[in-house]
Amino acid sequence: MNSKMNDKTVVVTCVASESVRRGVEKGLDGAGKAVFLDDVPTEKRGATLSSAAAIMSFFFNKEIREEEYPLLESVELFQSISTGLDFLPFRLMPRKMILACNAGGWAPQIAEHTVALLLALTRRIVPLHNDLMKGVFGRHSYSPASLRGKVLTVVGYGGIGRRTAELLRAFGMKIYALNTSGRTNDDVHFMGTLKELPEILPETDVLLLSLPLDKHTKGVIGKRELDLMKKNAILLNVARAPLIVEKDLYDHLKANPEFQAGFDVWWKEPTWGGGDFALDHPFLELPNVVGSPHNSNRCENDMESATLAAAANVAAFFGGEKIGGVIRREDYIED
Repeated sequence: MNSKMNDKTVVVTCVASESVRRGVEKGLDGAGKAVFLDDVPTEKRGATLSSAAAIMSFFFNKEIREEEYPLLESVELFQSISTGLDFLPFRLMPRKMILACNAGGWAPQIAEHTVALLLALTRRIVPLHNDLMKGVFGRHSYSPASLRGKVLTVVGYGGIGRRTAELLRAFGMKIYALNTSGRTNDDVHFMGTLKELPEILPETDVLLLSLPLDKHTKGVIGKRELDLMKKNAILLNVARAPLIVEKDLYDHLKANPEFQAGFDVWWKEPTWGGGDFALDHPFLELPNVVGSPHNSNRCENDMESATLAAAANVAAFFGGEKIGGVIRREDYIED
């Protein structure tokens, strides 16, 4: 362990609100010192970044300027407050720096939101509400579906996937789970890896995508996979939109009106400064779709809880313990 690790200083680069400060201090729990970049005078900013043992960011490439990246050559750990890291400038970040996402830091509220999307679809809440607005009391217009005995396939059985499965077990659902290792100690009916997805899609009633977007998972759901699914299955995506081939899903929803989809993420959205919300296909005109504006992570005390989880991972790193959420940049850099 080098002298920098003995300093055990984490520089927090996001806006240092009171909730962020509380979360960081609780998460570190005395295991290290937090320096908030908001508090650092401009003339000391460079020295502060270069002397850190770890940095903790929400949107790294917004909070640290590209010309400052060389100052991070000696930083041991980059700890993200967000979960998905597909937006990072991997080629420009120092090679020796360990990269860790905030695994599970936002999972409780995202799991609740996922269940809300699912119930809105199974109970046909949106079309029934729209009928009521037109003065139509369509009590028998739709036949709501029960979740009891149905199969939930979780593609990406990490923090969000596990928490969602935990909630839906209470509804009597059977859990099929896929992750990188193909192993878990949880009570699931099936456990495997992504390679086994085609095998279990025909048995799946609800397909949840909660896995990272990288070069291996982009477009993991396309026409081939959709055609393997039941005609009345439900697809939920609370991870990243490009996991699904947009046109293939739209065509499938149009051709199969009993197939339903719920989204909290979109192919073009302003979340990372990527322009306005836009759709190349009119998903929201379809009665078998329900959506939300990438807000599944929002709830009271959300930033405090998320920064607490991220800081606790930094504390584990400072203590020489195994940390969670470590990613391989090779999985994100296109060949």
